[in-house]
Amino acid sequence: MVWCLLGIFAGVIFGIIPGAGAFLAVATFYPLLAFLDPFNILIFYVALIITSNYTNSVTGILYGIPGDAAAVTTARYGHKLFLEGKGHYAVSSNAVSSTIGSIFAVCLFLAFASNLFGLFKFYNSTIQVVVISIAIILLIFLSEQAKWKSIILFIFGGVLAKIGFDNISYETWGTFGIDYLTLGIPFSSVMIGLYIIPEILKFKDKEFKDNDKISKFGYDIKTVPSTMIGAFIGFWAGLIPGVTNILGGYLSANVVKSDINKIAAAESANNSGALSSLLPLIILGIPIVSSEVLIYYLVLSRGFTFDIETLHVFKDILYYIPLILVICLFLSWACFNQLGIIAKYIKQHKHIITTLIVVFISIMSLYIYPVKEWLLISLLALSVLGYFIRKWDTFPILYGFFLTDLFWNNLMRVIAIYS
Repeated sequence: MVWCLLGIFAGVIFGIIPGAGAFLAVATFYPLLAFLDPFNILIFYVALIITSNYTNSVTGILYGIPGDAAAVTTARYGHKLFLEGKGHYAVSSNAVSSTIGSIFAVCLFLAFASNLFGLFKFYNSTIQVVVISIAIILLIFLSEQAKWKSIILFIFGGVLAKIGFDNISYETWGTFGIDYLTLGIPFSSVMIGLYIIPEILKFKDKEFKDNDKISKFGYDIKTVPSTMIGAFIGFWAGLIPGVTNILGGYLSANVVKSDINKIAAAESANNSGALSSLLPLIILGIPIVSSEVLIYYLVLSRGFTFDIETLHVFKDILYYIPLILVICLFLSWACFNQLGIIAKYIKQHKHIITTLIVVFISIMSLYIYPVKEWLLISLLALSVLGYFIRKWDTFPILYGFFLTDLFWNNLMRVIAIYS
């Protein structure tokens, strides 16, 4: 329960920091989560992603700046309603539709749980290779930046992952005789230098408009059909590697017409897709969003394996979701103005807050890494590189860093099987 509540707290704070979201929240708490058992890690993460999908719309509605990519639709249409004096409808649609979307995803999971068990009967390395290949292709070709940039960053991430000593072949690669490089490039330095710092620098340059408040409550019952459409589309979109809840929100918003219905559909899809995107991680052991990459590393470090038993663990976590939803519904609707005050404080002190986040993550990473001087050296070098590519979307580096070994190992098994 403690880590469930802490996940909610993290979702509140990092949800209203534009550009932060679940990844930066997990990264900040990474050193603490490293000492937890897998169940508490997963309950923290589930509480985090649900809550952040509620609160990432606060800055969107008030300032027109989405908390993350999933909140773009709400920022676009919610802020417009806010300026028209109808912000209370945007707030209520965000809160109620997010709740319905989460409940819909849980119900679908329970309905199809027995079929998910059967998936393991047909699961093998060949399917893993196909799934990972789809994830890589979608990651590259659905990126908003130039495709060549995503390809270069993905390959670069894979190269960084291969440097060091290979526990399978018992050989070193890319070390050039440097002893430190035999340790490999620490994931923490890649995460901080090449993803967190570029993302935080983007946030530092954002400009906010003046703040105001929501003066009344209200809910448009006519948005319920749009909410259900969004929940359905979002759930299945969340299962597609490289797409997740972001595409589900975009698709749902384009299916309906009015501004308030677009918000309802998008927010419902966001929460439904956020939960369903956990299934590839839980069933196949394949993370498909950046924050899941961190959770994957954390859980593996605690000796946990993703197999048929993982579904039993996830079903136990589902009992906490009603409590999470009640708290989130209260926070995002009744306490919207209070969240707006926090967002305003973040706006006023964004330079200090972003600096503190980076410093805290770096210090804690140095604390838990055994060879501290090597982590510091690689962190400084990659941070300098991260500064120069801060205008790029550097997420493909993380994907490349993680998926290269997973893809290569499964490909070698497939070749061995069919040769």
